[in-house]
Amino acid sequence: MIVVIADDLTGAAEVGGLGLRYGLNVDVVTDIDQPVIADLLVIATDTRSMSEQHALKTMSEITLKINKLKPDLIFKKVDSVLRGHIIAELNVQLKHFGIKTALLVPANPALGRTLTNGNYFIDGQPINLTSFAHDPEFSVTSADVHRMLHVNKGEVAILANHEALLQPGIIVGECITENDLKLWANKVCEKVLLAGGSGFFTAILESLGLEVQTNKKHIDFGKNALFICGSTFIKSRQLVNQVKNENGPVSYMPIEIVKLANPPESLFEQWADEVASLINLHKKAIVAIHENTTTSMEVITGSLREKKARLVKKVFQRLKLNELLIEGGSTAASIIKQLNFDRFIPIQEFSTGVIRMKVDKHEDLFLTLKPGSYDWPPHIWNF
Repeated sequence: MIVVIADDLTGAAEVGGLGLRYGLNVDVVTDIDQPVIADLLVIATDTRSMSEQHALKTMSEITLKINKLKPDLIFKKVDSVLRGHIIAELNVQLKHFGIKTALLVPANPALGRTLTNGNYFIDGQPINLTSFAHDPEFSVTSADVHRMLHVNKGEVAILANHEALLQPGIIVGECITENDLKLWANKVCEKVLLAGGSGFFTAILESLGLEVQTNKKHIDFGKNALFICGSTFIKSRQLVNQVKNENGPVSYMPIEIVKLANPPESLFEQWADEVASLINLHKKAIVAIHENTTTSMEVITGSLREKKARLVKKVFQRLKLNELLIEGGSTAASIIKQLNFDRFIPIQEFSTGVIRMKVDKHEDLFLTLKPGSYDWPPHIWNF
């Protein structure tokens, strides 16, 4: 059995989709509270959106549970652009697993994300000059990997793939091409804790002799679909604005709900009525936050996520949804917590990172997740 610990829900789904691609039986869960029969168990911890203290406590508890499973391989899935409490969490895992060395390979050349000479690039551009610089929770202010990880140079070593993994501690592997990922994957051994992005995990699966399966199962898309767009990326906002400008089924969070720390229930009831009406009319709807409502005020990102989660719960109370599609891992985590969803079975990989999963114990309900910086496939975003 392979166990993956993911620090956000979209990352967990992405790994689950890769397992599906390579023919594995996959479970995506939020905790280990039942017997495990899957080939690939993916645990979505949501630690990226927690305080560091809370994240480390959660990681310690999860790691102790994983130890009891005695998996064949453990992988820590992190954000490919190094957002989150990565080093602190890896140190907790090294301690509990009794391992001295961790290999972290975050880059994903297939997505234009490379790491060389100690610096991180997106499509050849330093990452701090891209839209990642404007992330509301983990803004990237430097392309220097040590600064991105918030560590001093002596705390983390950065190595090229021809260098040996001799020293204890956390090692970041440089990567420019997909072949670099394969070279790092060939260094896999029991004495090294593996961590990184989806590209590195794919290379590890292939190093184990697994092959892509062509007989992919297809399940028709359901009738009633709700899209929750939580990304701050310009391209994502532009897509939503375009649908709205063409009189499409878009409902922006009301300004009163954005402004108030604890909006009255009546505002959420009115908003849910509007969203339900759009779905009844169009069979689908988009919920988002207009950038103009947040530019002139201090807004707590976590508060906005919780408000969207409250809205989704009320929409579920009004009609039967077949498809829930969420952009952004922390937004997705807030929503599934509000809905008490805790187990998912990946069934379709629409495109890299865009994964459709069956919601356990809920008939005809599917959850599709997408990282904020990834694109919606055209056949899904068909407004």
